[in-house]
Amino acid sequence: MWEAAYPFFEWHTTSWLGTTISDSIWLFPFVETIHILAMAIMFGGLLVLNLRLLGLGMKRQPLPMLAKTLMPFVNWGVVIMLLSGYAMFSSGGLKYYSNDGFKFKMAALALVLIFQYTIYRSLIKKDDAQRSAILGGGAALLNFGLWFCVGAGGRAIGFV
Repeated sequence: MWEAAYPFFEWHTTSWLGTTISDSIWLFPFVETIHILAMAIMFGGLLVLNLRLLGLGMKRQPLPMLAKTLMPFVNWGVVIMLLSGYAMFSSGGLKYYSNDGFKFKMAALALVLIFQYTIYRSLIKKDDAQRSAILGGGAALLNFGLWFCVGAGGRAIGFV
């Protein structure tokens, strides 16, 4: 099945964006810096929300109010990470084709995005009385764990 994706990876490597980034000395590090800064912004918002779900902070603040304040940062962080990640991918699509770290990262990314924008999203909109502490804590730990897998997969790309 993965072999069928080879033309997709090859096309991105030879695309205008891919060749522009790979031919530049400074463009890839610049895009990677944007990627990491967006990750820090996203993770900051999720850290506060997840700690609140675990009952470890900001207990006087209603979770739906925190979510309304912090989710724009999380969402923009995700969007910027996806765009900058795509730009980095396009600069070397063929090297990612056979990289197990990349495959792991993409699988974890798909899982966390589905989880975060379905189950997790519905849980952070509920007041404490409407949500069980075990369910909220489990969702927070799963969210942390999945994003950790995305990050670990990203780091593994350079070493696998």
